[in-house]
Amino acid sequence: MNPNPKREPTLADLRVVESEHQLLGNLFLRHQEALVGGDYASALADYDEFARHLRLHIRLENDVLLPAYSEIPELPRIGKPEFFYSEHEKIESAVGDIHAIVRGLSASTSKRRIIELIEREFRLKLLLEHHEEREGETLIPIMKKRLQNFGATGD
Repeated sequence: MNPNPKREPTLADLRVVESEHQLLGNLFLRHQEALVGGDYASALADYDEFARHLRLHIRLENDVLLPAYSEIPELPRIGKPEFFYSEHEKIESAVGDIHAIVRGLSASTSKRRIIELIEREFRLKLLLEHHEEREGETLIPIMKKRLQNFGATGD
């Protein structure tokens, strides 16, 4: 957990977080399309881009949004900051594990190995969806209200 923000959050930060959810979904889909098409070089390049954007997304939340969010009294139980930090760790671990597998793909990779990879990726997608729902129900609306009350637009 990072109790000290690198800077004060803005409404623009929240818009970035919201817009990145769709970008991340599109990047992941592009990776999976290349994967099932057997284009492992493109699958890796697309996954690299997905992972890079996801790391930046998590850094913004961990370094800017969550420290300020943590200061808000009486947060809902499902929106406690420690849940977000914990989920970020799980997400980063899963992304790293999958990344290692994708890097090792080649023309000789068995179909069974691809199926196992897709199943791992499905579990990651579920984790990401759950995390995004939690953000949409707690972090984003609560931070929007806080920032609007303090006039921190960032525009």
